[in-house]
Amino acid sequence: MRFSDAFLRTLRERVSIADYAGKRLVWDKRKSQPARGDYWACCPFHTEKSASFHVLDTKGVYKCFGCGEAGDIFTLAQKLEGGNFPETVERVAEFAGIPLPADDREDRETADRRKRLANAAARAGLFYAEALRGSEGAKARAYLEGREIGPDLWPRFGIGYAPAGWTGLIDRLTDKKKGGEFSLEELVEAGLARPGEDGKRAIDIFRERIIFEIADAAGRPMAFGGRSLDPNQPAKYINSPESALFHKGKTLYRLKQARELASRSRAGGLVVAEGYLDVIAFERAGIGAVAPMGTALTEDQLALVWRAGGEPILCFDGDAAGLRAADRALELALPHLGPEKTLRVAVLPAGEDPDDMFRRAGPEALKELLAAAQPASAALFERERTRRPLDTPEAKADFKRRLKEAANKIADPETKRLYLRELLAKADAAIGFQPRSEAPQAPFPGGFQGGGQGGGQGGRGPFRGKFGPPPGATAELKALAAGRRTLGPEELIRTAVDHPHLLETGAEALSVLDCDDPELMEIKTTLLDVWFGGETVDRAAMSLHLRRSGLARAASRLDAWPRPRVLKEELERDWTDQALAGTPVGAEPGQTQSGQTWARVAVRAGIKAKAARPRALNRGNEAEWAAQMGADLAAPAIREEARALRARVDEDPDAMARAQELLRDRLRAQGEALRISQNVGAEAPRDAETNES
Repeated sequence: MRFSDAFLRTLRERVSIADYAGKRLVWDKRKSQPARGDYWACCPFHTEKSASFHVLDTKGVYKCFGCGEAGDIFTLAQKLEGGNFPETVERVAEFAGIPLPADDREDRETADRRKRLANAAARAGLFYAEALRGSEGAKARAYLEGREIGPDLWPRFGIGYAPAGWTGLIDRLTDKKKGGEFSLEELVEAGLARPGEDGKRAIDIFRERIIFEIADAAGRPMAFGGRSLDPNQPAKYINSPESALFHKGKTLYRLKQARELASRSRAGGLVVAEGYLDVIAFERAGIGAVAPMGTALTEDQLALVWRAGGEPILCFDGDAAGLRAADRALELALPHLGPEKTLRVAVLPAGEDPDDMFRRAGPEALKELLAAAQPASAALFERERTRRPLDTPEAKADFKRRLKEAANKIADPETKRLYLRELLAKADAAIGFQPRSEAPQAPFPGGFQGGGQGGGQGGRGPFRGKFGPPPGATAELKALAAGRRTLGPEELIRTAVDHPHLLETGAEALSVLDCDDPELMEIKTTLLDVWFGGETVDRAAMSLHLRRSGLARAASRLDAWPRPRVLKEELERDWTDQALAGTPVGAEPGQTQSGQTWARVAVRAGIKAKAARPRALNRGNEAEWAAQMGADLAAPAIREEARALRARVDEDPDAMARAQELLRDRLRAQGEALRISQNVGAEAPRDAETNES
């Protein structure tokens, strides 16, 4: 079967050679740079110990610097899997989910037809360029020069003008006396003309509009976008209709040029802007940028941006429409986020777009805007935080629920886990700190005098009289810090393995427990996987799972743990589950807790455990585990809020006192864990006869 150049070009554009090669190759993590679309592996065509097989995903090519093999995705697929060229194309098309052409004759006819339509689009581009420089283009020229887009830039960006007449383009391209060579049906099929209705004559698609050329991956014109110069037009921008050449949802404005510019400048990724003039402003500033076709970003367009390599930046206007576009794009990207697919979000000041910023402050302003772009996680957090005021328990619970729902859309397990951890920690910090509306009425320890807008008049150092100096540590705070002792992560994980019923209420807390030890992290991850998979959790099952996963060292470490002491007779009621299921004051029943609230629940659980005088050492360990997990889960939120408060100390007289309160909360929780373990240890000998080793 013979395939047209257009079909083969579509496959090259749509299929990632790195994804295809990744089925057979193992990438060298030390040399590869996935964010730049740059991959290295040992060559599959000759024996070698060091990686010399180089894949450039952004260009769709590979080369081995050892044996000299080189080519594109079809060459690679044919050499890796054998077969003739048509069979190879079929395999690549199946991999991409693209249907094959019906038959050879239809394929040739389609190719010839597309060539005619492409020629019509190219001729239309010349017509629009000529009209811009003619007498009818005076108004368009004035508009462009007012946006500082002079005649020297028009050819570079394919800018033209569609005259106000109804059939100017049709007349030029169909009239043989004027050099026309196309039929009206071809112009309609190419998206250049609209057929007449009820016997009326066909008309041009674009009239009295500035024209922006839209090119294919090879840089050839295939469609156009038009900006109206008539303020009474209902649509400021319109695009060519869908055609055999042009598919809006699979096309990005200036993609070819943006990839080339990003490659030359070694940029971290492409910028996705909202419109044609925005892209032109970024490109003039030396920044590779693209834009969708006046509609919301699609999955195909997002895939093209990621295929270009690096970390794309979504850049939207600061008005309501821009924020809605940012929300939709972020929602679209969530399921695909992972170690090699991420993005950032930049939002412009309200009332300003990239073109305004470029003309006002030059290229550096745009570069500073992009440098300040937020990671996707931060943009997601801000999106949910600003949906409704966090002024009621119900609103706070809804805030955390929405964050969890958004993070759970991420398909990559590890990325999802880290998003949940970061978002919930930040949510706890946001919920726990509510700025006071009034200044404190009395001086703080150490001479710190609150003052609202007026402030205290004393003070020295960096406060310069606006506020007094920050308070020193109180005696209570020093005493708490002196008695601080924490359980190590290994003890916490071991307790959860030996007492898996704790995971019914503590799995979320354990999932975000800080753990820098790789083997412990492997044990913790396996424990949670087994638990959430509904399988039996015990040491034997855990050891088996670890060994089957190739984690023999972690399994050996688990096997070497000291055996737990087992209670001979069952208690009538498992007080640990009862205590951990307790609901804090002000919370809804069944509400999942985290941060400081979780810590207080866990501390109360420990207090209840102590009051119940547990008759076995393992029950005491569970109480200590509950209190310590609560403290550890609260710590990230407390640290995050404390950092924010320290940054505000010059502006907020309440900030330093609030930071000390947070530190007291954390230390009290950890101190309670210490006291529980000490009391249980003192009581254990009296119950020793009820246990066996």
